[in-house]
Amino acid sequence: MTHLDFYTLATTLPLLQGVSAEDILDMQEKGILRLVSIEPEEGDIIVQGQYCKTLTMLMQGSMLCTSNGDSWTLTEEIKAPAILEEEAVWSLTQRYNHTYQPLSEGKLLVIDRRHVMQTMMRNEVFRINLLTRLASRLEKYHTSRQTRSQQDIQSKIKQFFCDISYTNSLPKHLKIKMTTLAQLLDETRLNISKTLHQMQANGDVALTREQITLLKL
Repeated sequence: MTHLDFYTLATTLPLLQGVSAEDILDMQEKGILRLVSIEPEEGDIIVQGQYCKTLTMLMQGSMLCTSNGDSWTLTEEIKAPAILEEEAVWSLTQRYNHTYQPLSEGKLLVIDRRHVMQTMMRNEVFRINLLTRLASRLEKYHTSRQTRSQQDIQSKIKQFFCDISYTNSLPKHLKIKMTTLAQLLDETRLNISKTLHQMQANGDVALTREQITLLKL
């Protein structure tokens, strides 16, 4: 990959947009930015609960993001360009909340945590990009908490998907028992079942045994 190709790919990533070519290529030559190839045969490359040692960004390809709750599992697809939980680098636990597996051949841009702290944070554009992304994520979280009053059952189901999702991508596949979903939403199993079948008739979801696939939001 030429320097120009590397710079072009790197600046498609949200955290590196606006960073100068000189800065990016200098960090590449110093080994601060590392390019890693991934393939589906590798299996999970990041596991939920794993300690976060790097800032990892998907430059090419797609990945499966899996979230596990006590009584449910959600899977959704992540396509490049994307950042894999940048908040984990600065969180109190510094551990990933999701599991990631390559769906296709691709490339990751990886920065060791020490370089993020020592080098990347010195770059003003990088700091602004990071703060903007973290502020947007926090704003989304608070906004979702303010729109819960007087919700009908369909809205509750879609809100539940939003609450446990990490990406905006569709479809989202949720493995959960109907009785469990009813308990989580404080509704009866019968009402949940009726609503889901109406949503399926409207093309919003697809239902299979113990799985709900969200098709539209």
